[in-house]
Order: sequence, then structure tokens, then C-alpha cells
Amino acid sequence: MPTFQQSLDSDPAQLMSLADSLVRAAIEITGVGARYGATVSGLGAAWQGEDYQGLARWAGLVEAYIGRSEVALIDSAVTLEANAARMIAAVAAMRETVRAAETAGYQVLPAPLVVLGAGQWNQIAAAGPSGQVLLAAHEARAAAFTAALVGMYTAFIAYDTAANGVIRTALGV
Repeated sequence: MPTFQQSLDSDPAQLMSLADSLVRAAIEITGVGARYGATVSGLGAAWQGEDYQGLARWAGLVEAYIGRSEVALIDSAVTLEANAARMIAAVAAMRETVRAAETAGYQVLPAPLVVLGAGQWNQIAAAGPSGQVLLAAHEARAAAFTAALVGMYTAFIAYDTAANGVIRTALGV
């Protein structure tokens, strides 16, 4: 599971390239299957009997396996692309939220946790007796930033976990 900082630094677009590779692999497997089937069929003109019939039955099993593999690879590619798109959106949203918090003067810790920055503490100190109200307002805003980042990070982890499962499925084909 990636840390919050690793999530911010990630480039989920690379998963799109992996999905493209899975599609290319499915196409290649289909081509190999077609050539194998054509070769076995071509042997039928010169080769008859039980041995050829056994090979023809085996070719049918190979064809079915290749068909299942092709479907599994295409399904994996489609699912991986969908998760990658979600991850790209989550990373962009997390980066924008971090930027907004930092622009407002907050510090973003890698928990993720947003805390008051030096500017807010200076405002609170300068406010005198009404500083407590200002403190509460700044803390509420920091809590809102934190909640938003935690939610986005949690979603990112879910998408990452799903993408990991898809990759493992594709590798098992």
C-alpha cells in the first residue's frame, strides 16, 4: 500500500500503458492461435487417422484456452484503464487540495494531516482575546482539508488495490 506521499508522487498514467500492452498481448495470442489452428487444419490433407484426430481435438482445447486468455486479457485491460483513470483523478484532486491548503498557509503533513501554519499562529496571537475564535475557525478549516485528503487517499488506495488485483489476474493468464 503506497503512503500518502507516494500517492501524491505517483504517475498512474503508466497503468494506461500497461493496459495497452495487455491488449497487444491479447491480439498476439489470438494470432498465434489462428496460425496454430490453420497449421493443424492444413495437416489434415496429408495426415489421417487417430493420431491426427487426437491432434485436432487438442487443437480445439488450445483454441478454447486461447479464447479464454484473450477475454481475460481484454477484461483486465479495460478494468485497469478504468482504475488508472480513477487514480489519475484522485492524484490530481489530492495535489490540488494540498496546494489549496498550503496556499492558505496550512502545513500538510504526510499522515495526511493538515495543521496550522506559522501565519495562522501569528494571526491568532495578534487577535488578542478574540484569538480563540480565530483558532477555532482555522482548526475547523484544517480539519476539513484533512478530511478531504483522507477521503481522497482512501479512494486512491482502493483503486490501487483493485489495479493490483487486475495486474495479478493478467499475469496469471
